Amino acid sequence: MNQHDNHLPSRKRSARLSLALMGAGAFTLTGCGQPEEVTDVRFDSPRSYQSVEECVEANVYTQSACEESYEASIKEVPRFDSLEACEAEHGEGACVAPTEEQAQAATGGGGGGWFMPALMGYMVGNMMSRTSRGATSQGLYQEPVYRNRQNQGNWNAATNQASQRVNQRQQTMRTSAMQNRQATQRSGFGSRSSARGGWGS
Repeated sequence: MNQHDNHLPSRKRSARLSLALMGAGAFTLTGCGQPEEVTDVRFDSPRSYQSVEECVEANVYTQSACEESYEASIKEVPRFDSLEACEAEHGEGACVAPTEEQAQAATGGGGGGWFMPALMGYMVGNMMSRTSRGATSQGLYQEPVYRNRQNQGNWNAATNQASQRVNQRQQTMRTSAMQNRQATQRSGFGSRSSARGGWGS
C-alpha cells in the first residue's frame, strides 16, 4: 500500500476525527432522510510520532492534521484527581501534571490540578467506513502513546501497546457495525440494500 495515498499535504483533507461519529451508531443519513447502515470499518496501519513537528516533517499528513490529531489524542489520555491515584495505576514516576497546552487541549480550559501518565507521543492513521449502499467515508483516528507500568517509558513498548488498543478499537467498531446490520436486516428494513463499489477514494 502506498503510504502517501490520501494524505499528501497538497491534497487538503479534513482532519476532523470521525471516530466518535462512527462509533456512536451504525447509521448515517442519506439525502432522502432514510437511515443507511454502516457495514464495515477499517483502519490503516498507524504511524507513531513523538511530536507534532516529527509528524509534519514526515510529510505524510498535513500540518493541520498533525496538530488536530495530537490535540485529540491528549483528550484520550487517562486523567486523575491526584498524583497518587495516577501512580497507583500507571507506576511510580510515570505521571505528571499537564502543561498548559495539554490542559487546554484536554479540557478546553486551564490547568485544573489533575494528573495524567506522561505523554510520549501519539499515533495517527486513516479510517474508512463503508455503508450498505456502497458509499465510503474517510477520516483520521488517533491514539495517545503514554508511559505506564508495563512499558516503563520505553517508546517501542509504548507504541506496541497503543497499536494493540487501535486493533481492539477496530474490532469493537466492526463488531458493532455487523451487529447493527444484522439487527436491521432482521427488522426488515434495508433488505434491498446492496453494497456497490469498493474501498476506493
